[in-house]
Amino acid sequence: MMDKRKVKRQNLLELGLLLLVVVLLNIAGSFIYYRIDLTQEKRYSISEGTRSYLAGLKDVVYIKVYLDGNSMPASFMRLSKATRELLNEFKVYGKSNIEFEFINPSESPDEKTRREIYNELAKDGLRYYNVQSQLANGTSVQQVVFPAALLSYRQHGQEYERVVNFFSGTISNTFGDESINRAIETLEYEFITGIRTVSRDNTPTIGFVEGHGELTQYESARFSRALADFYLVERVEIAGQISALDKFGAIVIADPKEKFSEQDKFIIDQYILRGGKVLWMVDAIKVDMNQIATQKETMGIVNSVINIGDMLYTYGARINSSVVQDIECSLLPVDAREEGADQPKWQLAPFVYFPLISGQPNSIISRNINPVKFEFVSPIDTVGEDSELRKTILLSTSGNSRVVRTPVRVSTDIFAERIDASKFPMSNLPVAVLLEGNFKSHFLHRLMPDFVSNGVFKVFEKSEKPSKMIVIADGEVGRNFVELRDGQYFTSPLGYDLSTKTTFGNKDFLLNCINYLLDDEGVMSLRSREVRVRPLDMVRINQQKTLWKMVNLIIPVAVILLAGLIYLFIRKRKYTR
Repeated sequence: MMDKRKVKRQNLLELGLLLLVVVLLNIAGSFIYYRIDLTQEKRYSISEGTRSYLAGLKDVVYIKVYLDGNSMPASFMRLSKATRELLNEFKVYGKSNIEFEFINPSESPDEKTRREIYNELAKDGLRYYNVQSQLANGTSVQQVVFPAALLSYRQHGQEYERVVNFFSGTISNTFGDESINRAIETLEYEFITGIRTVSRDNTPTIGFVEGHGELTQYESARFSRALADFYLVERVEIAGQISALDKFGAIVIADPKEKFSEQDKFIIDQYILRGGKVLWMVDAIKVDMNQIATQKETMGIVNSVINIGDMLYTYGARINSSVVQDIECSLLPVDAREEGADQPKWQLAPFVYFPLISGQPNSIISRNINPVKFEFVSPIDTVGEDSELRKTILLSTSGNSRVVRTPVRVSTDIFAERIDASKFPMSNLPVAVLLEGNFKSHFLHRLMPDFVSNGVFKVFEKSEKPSKMIVIADGEVGRNFVELRDGQYFTSPLGYDLSTKTTFGNKDFLLNCINYLLDDEGVMSLRSREVRVRPLDMVRINQQKTLWKMVNLIIPVAVILLAGLIYLFIRKRKYTR
């Protein structure tokens, strides 16, 4: 009898301990956030750069997410859940310096109050959408959702705010799985970009050089705006001023059309030798596209006005005075009307002078971005054997390209020609090159006397510290379309093609260039992060549908039955001895 009581007490004790362990684990689980990411590309894990930045925060970043509520459509509920999971993971690394809350802007039962809240949030820059959803009784209703968040951070006695909209650009009110998945995939990038913007202590300044016919503030507006998410952006005219470039972490020289004075060239040269970074976008030839539109032909000639080719040659790159043609190219509208017809018949035709160039898979700057659109781009040669310089090809043409020497006649007749791949035998012609290391002065042994005699300005003949520069052989790769309507300037997205209504990878590529020059590889790796879509094989699904239904139905039942039989067998052996 005592043995039975002992066994019973032992069983009760074990049960109590088991229940206690389960309760303690649940309590611990409510305070500890942890998950295991088994995907190959770690799509559900935040990057190392994000972790280290969050761990280094000096004060609290407060995040208000306005995507909450039980009545939201299922797709937005999924987006809200993914956002909460990401911010939980942010908190693991940012600890007490990451605080967040989820707010339902539609919580008030009073419609007037809700409208006032919507208007206030919209004024702050949060985008909202009217979406259709179905209630439990099957009724279809329209709802307002705010897939957005507001970040705030206090630094040096001043509060900084930044809006994070989960959907970039204007999209329709139809939100399928693809758009929601894309928003989920970019959450980390959008949030960490916002956090860096509001919390960065010493934000580098980017200088857009002007005074030599470079892209105007309107033509480079979209590039400048994209950079402003990470850096301070200013325009600067050198005008022979010794210290004109001192404050800039990097400068952009975009499509100059006038000569540089030797003084300006010298100041840029010394800026590089002091560790300054440069993004060069230079046209070696010039073509008047307006002339093609009006006269159906023009001439591509050497851009002899530009006098910085000698500098680039010193630094290790030569932009050739020729133009690339590539079968992988953009399309232009061409009038294909029949002879004698009055009305034009527009259709899109490939224009081999506008190549679409994909990135190098081994380059962190150009991999995993959409093709970059170029217009009349020239090939680049890397020159010199300086062991202190490293030269990397960032973008090069496809396997079906060729080079045309200038002057070249550019005519609409090219649209009538059938593209013959055998006539495009060249491949991998470089059009964008990264140069990094220790540079020698372009003015070696011929220093400018005005600056040498200036005791304040220390002249360098070689790099004081390593530097970087990127040379792109197309001045307009960073140009957005500008339209003047009713006295106001309107700009298209950078890389947007008016003919095909397609946005190419120009913005991402140029942002990556600046990020790399300024050692912001953490953000760059997020932008070019590869998330592979692995679609199901629909043919195999249809062929093996019945088989897998039976497998999923029979195997679980069989496993339970087998476990029961094993248990009975063990029990029988134990108690029949």
